[in-house]
Amino acid sequence: MALRNSPASNAQPSSMNWLVENAARVALPIRQKLPVAFLIVVLLMVALSLAGLSELRRANIRAAELVGDQIRISTLRSIERSISAINLVGAELFLNVGDQSQNNNLAKKFYDEVLLFRAAAAQTGNERRATHFLTKKYEKEFFTKERDVQTEASKMRALYVQGDVSAARRVYDTALSEALEKFNRVVSSISFDLGREMQARVEENAKAFEKAQNLVVGTSVLAIATALLLGLTISASVTQPLDRIRKALGELSYGRFNARVFVPNRDEIGELAQHVNQTSAKLGELYDEVQHQKAELATLNSALEDKVKKQVQEIERANRLRRFLPAQIAELIVSEPEEEDILRTKRAEISVLFIDLRGFTAFANSAPPDRVIEALNAFHTASGPLIEASGGTLERFLGDGLLVLFGAPVSVENAAQKATELALDLRAAVRIAIKPFGTGGKEHQLGLGIGIGTGTATLGQIGFQARRDYSAIGPAPNLAARLCEQAKDGQILISQATANQIDFDLRPAGPFSLKGIGGSVVAFEL
Repeated sequence: MALRNSPASNAQPSSMNWLVENAARVALPIRQKLPVAFLIVVLLMVALSLAGLSELRRANIRAAELVGDQIRISTLRSIERSISAINLVGAELFLNVGDQSQNNNLAKKFYDEVLLFRAAAAQTGNERRATHFLTKKYEKEFFTKERDVQTEASKMRALYVQGDVSAARRVYDTALSEALEKFNRVVSSISFDLGREMQARVEENAKAFEKAQNLVVGTSVLAIATALLLGLTISASVTQPLDRIRKALGELSYGRFNARVFVPNRDEIGELAQHVNQTSAKLGELYDEVQHQKAELATLNSALEDKVKKQVQEIERANRLRRFLPAQIAELIVSEPEEEDILRTKRAEISVLFIDLRGFTAFANSAPPDRVIEALNAFHTASGPLIEASGGTLERFLGDGLLVLFGAPVSVENAAQKATELALDLRAAVRIAIKPFGTGGKEHQLGLGIGIGTGTATLGQIGFQARRDYSAIGPAPNLAARLCEQAKDGQILISQATANQIDFDLRPAGPFSLKGIGGSVVAFEL
């Protein structure tokens, strides 16, 4: 089944999933996405810091403005105190009836108060003065009333110094008092307006502080929320696709090669998902191909089993033939469709060669066992290759003797001639082979006797299921065996029928009276 990671399977709400999907679709490598997200967070922190610094600067400005308001109020308070001091000293001056020295001191004190008034007033005014905060509304009236007060105060002091106390008092009571009163009203109006302005600024500062506090808190919350959202979005755009890829790989590990994973990422994870899908598809193709090959292999194995079985039968057949025939003849007939056609029971005319070691029984009784086996192996080693080369069929091993057929199970031309030629070769080879095994005594010397018979014989397989031999039964093998018994050491005796079919120099031998064969038997010596 195909692996599907639908949005409904995610824990985030749909809006969050939308953010994650779109963040994943940004065509940037992860090694760039993460620094960009970190940079955005840093910029948010910088923006928060700048907002805080901006509000702090505005708060400093408002604080400076409040300090300025305090200075203006303090200045106005000084002016008001100077006006009160001038009134008080003037009244004391004209009410004093004491000595002249005390009056002079009061006059001097009055003048000092006027100077203090002038100094206090000098802090307000135009741009040539230290502090200028008068508004256009009161500036002209303030300077006019200030000059009136200073003019009348100077006129009163001058009259008093000249000794015209009455004139000085009239100036004080009328012009100076009126000027002071008018100026005091101007100062009071300025103080009242400044107080209202200061109160408004205090209220404004409180609102500004609350606004700044809300701004900083809101900006902080927004920055933190944005950073968290950005971090969650970036991490989810990485972890969710990785989880889908993990599930797809789990499906692959269980052999479900049709598993596919969908991720919207256009980065390394998206590339990884493509590789997973390609690998899954390729594994699926390979799996189908393996299954197809498995089916083909099963078919081939079945056919191979039949073929092997047939070949084993052929090998067994060939091995059976090789037990009876020379290798070259066995190879020629192994291609026959049925070996039974070759080894079937039949009657045929054949030539039989029988060879036997003379004196072997006495030798076996006196010689050590390993020496006995060594002598037999030497005998067979010398005989076997000659028999195979002659084309004869080794019918059986008889311990110290051998029985060889010519013309069975496969008919051959000149069977008697080939049997006679083999007898000559065996006599020469076996004599050499057994020569080292003489014991010294004449009665223990090993010799060789050979008999050859030609005639009709019954041919076929004898034995049981586990062991079968090809055998020849009849006059020809019996005659060969009896002639071999009559042959002396080194003598080759052949039957009349054999002699009639060969081209060798012969001399008569016998006649012999042979066991199992009626009458006198004529034989020849090769």
